[in-house]
Amino acid sequence: METQQIEFRKVRDFGALLSVTFEFVRQNFKLLFKSSLFIAGPFIFIAGVFLGLYQSALFNFATQPALQDFGMPFMFYMFFAGLSLLMLTLVVYSFILLYKEQGYGNFDVDDIWQKVKGYFWMIFLTGIGYIVIVTIGTIFLIIPGIYLGVALSLIYMVRLEEGKGFFDSLDRCTKIVSRNWWFTFGFILVIGIIQGFISFIFYIPTYIAMFAVMFAGMNNSEPGSASKIIIIITSIIASLNIFIYAVSIIGIAFHYFNLIERREAPALMQQIESIK
Repeated sequence: METQQIEFRKVRDFGALLSVTFEFVRQNFKLLFKSSLFIAGPFIFIAGVFLGLYQSALFNFATQPALQDFGMPFMFYMFFAGLSLLMLTLVVYSFILLYKEQGYGNFDVDDIWQKVKGYFWMIFLTGIGYIVIVTIGTIFLIIPGIYLGVALSLIYMVRLEEGKGFFDSLDRCTKIVSRNWWFTFGFILVIGIIQGFISFIFYIPTYIAMFAVMFAGMNNSEPGSASKIIIIITSIIASLNIFIYAVSIIGIAFHYFNLIERREAPALMQQIESIK
């Protein structure tokens, strides 16, 4: 039985958006996971190592570690975790662009990698700009920060799909979301909650290891080498939850096309033109 191509340019309600998001994940899981593992995986691994070093330093209660002993690993973890999420975003959106352009099953990891390389600096700088704008909005007043965070969640798709510059993309995002901000907020919130429940699975080994190390360390001034290795390994496993963010990224992509169809109906206009 031939696999049916999933249509992006389509008006969908809340339930349909959730349904098509997980249907897309199910249909493309193998290639999507493989490309995410090869391209974003190394950064996720490094983030996990630094998270393990940070958590290991926190268990060293007796010697009162200096700031650099746990501060630097945490800073490196935050950097590589952010970079991991950026790379995952690039992989997923490159995957979606190829899916739309070439169709299901007509591209591979190398094609995705070529897209990722071509778009990296544009998306990297866009991510920095997004963080700066939302942070400034949050510092002055929390509500503007929340509003901008939701409205500008579409900025990566706008830049990749429409080829607009950064500032034009800011304006485009706010216009697209203007009449559907609460819809967008609710969708991001719900899919984030679902994603959080799934991610919890990856943290279970970390929690078990932390309790084991705390119990074993009751009679020791600091965790031993074996305990540190266990913490680092379980932290790497916990960092794999970053892969789950692909669900939200895919959901936002479908919502972008949903809002475009609601506002401008390009797919409908194309169908009408084809009939004439």
